[in-house]
Amino acid sequence: MKMKLACMIMIKLIIFSLAGTGLAGESIKIGTPLALTGPYAGDGVSYFRGIKMAVDEINEAGGLLGRQIEIVKFDTQDFAPERVMQAADTLIRSERVHVLHAGWAGWGQDVRAYGKYNVPTFVFNGSLNSVLVYRSNKKKYSNWFHLTDIEKNFSIDEAFVMKNLPYEFPNRKLAIIATDDSWGTEIAKGLVDNAKDAGWEVVMKEVVPYGTMKWEPLLTKIRRLKPGWIKVEIASAPESNAFLRQFLKSPTQSLLHLGYGAVLEDFLSNSGKEAEGVIASNALAIPEPYPTPEAEAWVNNYIKRFGSSPRTNSLPVYTGVKFWAEAVEKVGKVDDYEAINAYVANNKFKTVEGRMIQFDEDHKIPVTSWPGNTMQVQDGKLVTLFLSAKDRKNPTPYKTNKFHIPPWIKR
Repeated sequence: MKMKLACMIMIKLIIFSLAGTGLAGESIKIGTPLALTGPYAGDGVSYFRGIKMAVDEINEAGGLLGRQIEIVKFDTQDFAPERVMQAADTLIRSERVHVLHAGWAGWGQDVRAYGKYNVPTFVFNGSLNSVLVYRSNKKKYSNWFHLTDIEKNFSIDEAFVMKNLPYEFPNRKLAIIATDDSWGTEIAKGLVDNAKDAGWEVVMKEVVPYGTMKWEPLLTKIRRLKPGWIKVEIASAPESNAFLRQFLKSPTQSLLHLGYGAVLEDFLSNSGKEAEGVIASNALAIPEPYPTPEAEAWVNNYIKRFGSSPRTNSLPVYTGVKFWAEAVEKVGKVDDYEAINAYVANNKFKTVEGRMIQFDEDHKIPVTSWPGNTMQVQDGKLVTLFLSAKDRKNPTPYKTNKFHIPPWIKR
């Protein structure tokens, strides 16, 4: 009897011990600090879908290390520093997540918040401010991984892509409008820095806050200047929609480039035919025609799961989850964070497009190895015109896609 009791106690102790080390089947937790409300909520939906798609695929295939993955959400809203700090503390200290997968996560305050811990943290944004914080203490922030390049490196492409469009501009004047956050201001700075070399004269540069919906004062200035190219960089669809509609009331003979705002899912759904001819930039979308059968299958799977095409940046965060899962499998433990971070930092990963990507010395992925797209709205769809090239000043058109002259341009 005593022997039987001792065996039962021993079995319970073993089960309790296994549970404490995560070997008794409890879930692995992924923290998702995403903007689910506020000005960046359109992005938050696409980021979450990419994360969820990766998690669902892993779970459907039997899980990670034999365990199912559970998603724990946190709404980071407008990325206010105190909100980002709260997200890190809540998800890591209270929820005890094993990894963090975010979309756009902030402009430096994010690195400090999540870098207090060594839990692997994958974010979409390669913000210059975040990279500078990372550089200040690479050892401390070794858990931090940017899935894109910094803002300015994307704008290099834009200046030379526009120069190389098969289109005769009425002039080489460029008007720039950008938001007052790191994304907008750095894109604008990159354009200004490269404009002259690409043959552009910057005749207007304005900075506006998010929430700007009345554009007539700036449009009056644009109509007086009559630039050949108007670049508006606002990572939010409502403001981009409003600008387009007010511009079309009395359009100048300008190509209209609405940057990232035009690839957000609710931009096209709200603009409809008015968006025809608008040029857009997407950091890491899958171009059409699809580069690989795997890429086409991924898009079809996304549509099947969510009922719409992946217009924004679901792919990078999906890739981040899969890269992390590979690292966990190789290390053999989900909580050996130092080994997992080292694996991710020192190995390449194959994307569904067939690209081998690797984080550089700043723990970001250069735009030349995972290229951004310059796109145009054609027949209600976003069509890729150019991909980022290693020779940034001589971009190559993407496959057979052709530039369309917008309907407001009179020839």
